[in-house]
Amino acid sequence: MKRVNYSLHYLLLLFIIGSIVSCKKEKQDVLKETEPAPSEQRIVPPAADLSAPGGGPLSNSGYNTFYGPVVQMGNGHLRSWINITRDDNIPLAIGIEFTGPSLNNLPTDPLNFAANTFVLKLHQKAKDVTPYDHIMVNWEPTGHEPPGIYNVPHFDMHFYKISVAERLAITGVPGLAPPAGYLPAAYVIQAATVPQMGTHWIDPSSPELPPTLSPFTYTFIYGSNNGKTIFNEPMITRAFMLSGASVSKAFPQPLLFTPNNTYYPTVYKIWKNTENDRHYVALTDFVWR
Repeated sequence: MKRVNYSLHYLLLLFIIGSIVSCKKEKQDVLKETEPAPSEQRIVPPAADLSAPGGGPLSNSGYNTFYGPVVQMGNGHLRSWINITRDDNIPLAIGIEFTGPSLNNLPTDPLNFAANTFVLKLHQKAKDVTPYDHIMVNWEPTGHEPPGIYNVPHFDMHFYKISVAERLAITGVPGLAPPAGYLPAAYVIQAATVPQMGTHWIDPSSPELPPTLSPFTYTFIYGSNNGKTIFNEPMITRAFMLSGASVSKAFPQPLLFTPNNTYYPTVYKIWKNTENDRHYVALTDFVWR
């Protein structure tokens, strides 16, 4: 008799546990169904100027945002992202998302290149519709040359058109300059050539350079190696990013492009979303080249 009662109690206990598990699973499934897919968590640059390239309106289906993997930096993280139209598969904006805490507790040793370097992979869809292969963010805790201009804490954000392996093979010896037409005519100053990075080209009309010598906040740089342009680089101070100020600025364009038959950006943007405490840097306003 006791054995029978024990069995009944056991069966009742199994029934109760099963009911709890079932309810819990059902609740989790509902949450999963109501959570937006990653491609639906859209990033919207300021002014919402997400018209299709050429100035036309977006199709009724709009666009998706696709992310690359998260990379730890400071007390937070960063990742790449791209906006692409749903119907036409046209890029609208590609960039970097920084969580607010990622700008705090950053490395302090300017000579520790590895600790100060953050390589962001791109979603495959970004590679399919732009010339870019990956993004490398370099944190410069004390800035770099020339002294009195760029020697303030800032980020170098390189959008590379070459593979990581090709970038790592770059030496610190200046190579051939790109042929005429592959750099904007304004970019006549050849700046530092950095190992695993490339040769930097600066626009002499940038306000932080002579004769203006305004305090450096942000600028746009082109990069090359062995006669080819290999990166586009927004360079932005940490202080400016922390300010939360917004920027939308066209950058000079070359006459010739390599690779071609793809979309290239013409504007770069900087802004902060105060609702989620995240900072964004983007290349936008794409044109077919």
